[in-house]
Amino acid sequence: MAATLENNEFPTILRCPDRVLGATEQTDFRFEEPAVDCGCPVEWQYVPGENGWNVVIYPGKSPVKYLKLRWHGDLARVESVLGDAWGRISATHAPVEWRSVMPFRPLPWFCIARAGETTLCYGVKTGCDCFAFFQLDCHGVTLFLNLMSGAAGTDVKVPFTACVVTETVSTAEESVYDTAKRFMHMLCEKPVLPKTPVFGVNNWYWAYGSICDEGVLREADYLAQMTDGVKNRPSLVIDDGWQINRTTQPHYYIGGPFDRCNEKFRDMQSLAQSIAQKHVRPGIWFRPLLTLGTLPEEAKLRTYANGMVMDPSHPYTLERVQRDAARLRSWGYEIIKHDFSGNDALGEDPFQATAHTTVLVSDGKCFYDNTKTTATILKNLYKALQKGAGDADMIGCSVVGHLAAGIHSIVRVGTDTSGRSLEWTIRNGVHSFMRLPMNDTFFRVDPDCAAFTDQVDAEMNLRFMELCALTGVTTFASITPGSLTGEQMKRINAIFRLADSGSAHYGIRHYERCAIPETFTNGREERRFNWMEYYDGSRTNLSWSK
Repeated sequence: MAATLENNEFPTILRCPDRVLGATEQTDFRFEEPAVDCGCPVEWQYVPGENGWNVVIYPGKSPVKYLKLRWHGDLARVESVLGDAWGRISATHAPVEWRSVMPFRPLPWFCIARAGETTLCYGVKTGCDCFAFFQLDCHGVTLFLNLMSGAAGTDVKVPFTACVVTETVSTAEESVYDTAKRFMHMLCEKPVLPKTPVFGVNNWYWAYGSICDEGVLREADYLAQMTDGVKNRPSLVIDDGWQINRTTQPHYYIGGPFDRCNEKFRDMQSLAQSIAQKHVRPGIWFRPLLTLGTLPEEAKLRTYANGMVMDPSHPYTLERVQRDAARLRSWGYEIIKHDFSGNDALGEDPFQATAHTTVLVSDGKCFYDNTKTTATILKNLYKALQKGAGDADMIGCSVVGHLAAGIHSIVRVGTDTSGRSLEWTIRNGVHSFMRLPMNDTFFRVDPDCAAFTDQVDAEMNLRFMELCALTGVTTFASITPGSLTGEQMKRINAIFRLADSGSAHYGIRHYERCAIPETFTNGREERRFNWMEYYDGSRTNLSWSK
């Protein structure tokens, strides 16, 4: 059993909290103010279990919104703190980084703190039925649970375990990275992982949706050349651009239905078969919640981009997305990437920090089924998609990783890289390696693609691919067919062979020092990558398209 903080000089959270606050639909907004303290109207219990302590929520007189648990203890020696993020991360907009102690800083899902040579970890296990964040200050630890259903309280009908709380402390011989990796194992007891290494190409970052049947087959041939000699089949993921109703003019629409292709493709099933005949795994992208056509009125969540977003809590939606995923699998696609579900379900900017919560539906929408929390609704969506996909590896591209762990085998952990500016690949792709401890503990980490175009330096992209192969995450590239030199083809072949071997599992050296990791080690040797060389520092004047 992993060491806990029970007999340590630092506070343990595996005991009854020293103070508890709660809020329901009937509770004053200022419920945390001492002058407004009205006890805890949420019916709850904190009970020990086999692998942690369980926060159990019971039906009450009013729909529940929040629960706040506080443990007192001396944390004055803590020097730096790391937390996670709700969705995909970016060094610019949603960084995962070590920072000094900031009492009101929300630390989603877990909190890892450094105090001298000691690393202490507090967290909630994956698969929660709430959104949870920690706060740490010199005098104790706070755990805040968001129990809402969309923009309203959850009308609890049956008791449920909102989350399972656990903790650990470093051993004498552990590095900070090794402690974080072990803690991720503790947080996710039953990860679902791909059966083989995942490497290959995705056509988004060179084509940006301008794809066709013949072009995809050229990519498959090019990938077969790049991966000559590999044991496991490489993957080719057909991204956005194949679906029937995709339009950019006069309106931008990239939703469904996903039951047939547009005029640039003949037939998606025969295309999958043709790809498979080239010893390549066929993969495909879709956006499950946005559609056109007729929907039951109560299954509509909002109108967006001239389409309709389906309510992920409604039975019609769950049945439909499962059927769509099953159709893609029946066509022969072995990797299915679903995208935009976080934005579609929760709003364009769902994860806002405010004074009273950190997770909202930004446009104030409520779900059809208000007896389930937002977290439960998202988990049920992921489960329906995965059930439809069957034995296919599913890439969750706009998901909450802590909720998708144990359901999907691959999760995109960072915001988009770019075939137009290397800076985005550094800020988003390289920065996403701050989540490397989750690789093969939560799921197979997907840091997105190295993008080979005439606007982005090939050498830097080769370094990014090499890092992916060395660390054992997915190794994907977007490569304009025919664009590589002979020497570049040789290097990419060597990188894909390394990824195919599945034998390189480098971790981050000095994990606590830099949020754009440069030095990696397997315990015997080190590899260092200079990401600042190309721009001689970080580029500051940039846009998404240039």
